[in-house]
Amino acid sequence: MLNLQAVNHFYGNQHSLWNVDLVLRPGECIGVLGREGMGKTTLVNCIAGHLPVASGRMTWHDIGAPPQDLTPLSAQSRSAIGIGYVPQDKRIFSQTQRGREPAHRPGGRETRG
Repeated sequence: MLNLQAVNHFYGNQHSLWNVDLVLRPGECIGVLGREGMGKTTLVNCIAGHLPVASGRMTWHDIGAPPQDLTPLSAQSRSAIGIGYVPQDKRIFSQTQRGREPAHRPGGRETRG
């Protein structure tokens, strides 16, 4: 379980996250909505450990284990316990598949050896 309590973040003097509370239980999936510049990416970067929190509490609680304070953990350590994200990018691959062997040929047969 991921639990955020009164999490705040600043970019210099600019307050970018204001007392964010969030509970994400095992098996739950949430979406974070808002206009550009409202702090969605900042929130995810704080959770993943790419940005520090100025104040508040973030904990991770695996089933059968006590809650773990995320604040002192690096992004790499958070990734090791299962916290991370894949950023949105319009171009995932540097090359297209044009001219390469297709993964599936319509009407083709599967050959087993």
